[in-house]
Amino acid sequence: MRIIKKKVHSSDLADSQRVIGKDIPFAIEESFRSLYSNILYLPIESKCKKIALTSAFSGEGKTFISINLALTIAANSSESRVLLIDSDMRSPRVHKLLSLKSDNGHGLSEYLAGIDENPAFSSTDYPNLTVLTSGASNVNTVGLLSSGRMKTLIELVSEQFDYVIFDTPPVNIVSDAMLLSDKVDGYVVVTRADYSDVNSVSDALY
Repeated sequence: MRIIKKKVHSSDLADSQRVIGKDIPFAIEESFRSLYSNILYLPIESKCKKIALTSAFSGEGKTFISINLALTIAANSSESRVLLIDSDMRSPRVHKLLSLKSDNGHGLSEYLAGIDENPAFSSTDYPNLTVLTSGASNVNTVGLLSSGRMKTLIELVSEQFDYVIFDTPPVNIVSDAMLLSDKVDGYVVVTRADYSDVNSVSDALY
């Protein structure tokens, strides 16, 4: 029997202060550099490396890891153009943690639904980092992520960016993350010490 974990997010303000910056401990920054190095040397032949991050359940830190991985790549490779896509259209948080003003009703869901002709990329205060927010919350995420426009988006961003990081919903709760399996080069499954359990992580992996 699976146990649904309760959310353990702190306030958006507290979470935003965990984004890599001058106040983040060196050990944390170094751990993200190590993760970036592992991704850098993956045997991926395509020009653009596309990585999806997920977790077994909510509260394991996938959005925190997604954002800081994208920031680390952008900061440590001055020639790399990095795009962070908030693919969690059910419960988006990337724009809050990065203190972007708002989705303004335009993001991934509006592009995939055909409301926006072009994806509404958001610039950030971080060099080399661009964000595509989730847009308005959407219940038809399966239909949108498996649509022809999603394929078109992948082709578009593969030409414009060197790295694309996808923050996706927990894989043990909904199937959204798996809909990207033929569109990304690999997955990073995030776990949390003293929170994640072996059986749930095993389910997420297999």
